Amino acid sequence: MTHRISGRRDTAEVLRWSLVGLAALAVAGTAVELATLRHWNGGLQLVPWVGVAVLTALAALLAVRPGRMAVRVVRVGAAAVLALSAFGVLQHVRANYDTAPLDRDYGPRWDAMSEAARWWAAATGGVGPAPSLAAGVLAQAALCLLLATLRHPALARDPAPERRGRGPRPERVSGG
Repeated sequence: MTHRISGRRDTAEVLRWSLVGLAALAVAGTAVELATLRHWNGGLQLVPWVGVAVLTALAALLAVRPGRMAVRVVRVGAAAVLALSAFGVLQHVRANYDTAPLDRDYGPRWDAMSEAARWWAAATGGVGPAPSLAAGVLAQAALCLLLATLRHPALARDPAPERRGRGPRPERVSGG
């Protein structure tokens, strides 16, 4: 909130806008990365583009129309992108796991490895072509937007009856 006298923004507002800015930068960087990788072959490769589009719309909504409804929409949308991001991480790990037997280094010893060691190699990028945590960037951007809505001033505004011009409700008096 901007101080009326000094015109300076308070720390919470600066941090809120910084989080929105970080989210926007992460989304822009993700879009560039997806485009340079030509990440659009098939349905599953289009999923992160949906996340990019949703986060772009949510950041714009929060920046342009930061009302109570917008804050709620941003929270729901960001939570959905978090789930989408987790799905992406799991898909990348699974792709790495499935291609591991073809790997030059891990292929010959894959069958001898424990199941936990296989999944660890797939998750940490030791094997396979898919960057396991790349989809996590969308989660980071979604978390930035979620954090930007915490204690948002739009949620503090309570349209009390007095402000809407109706006045307080009269108490009922029982006649008896």
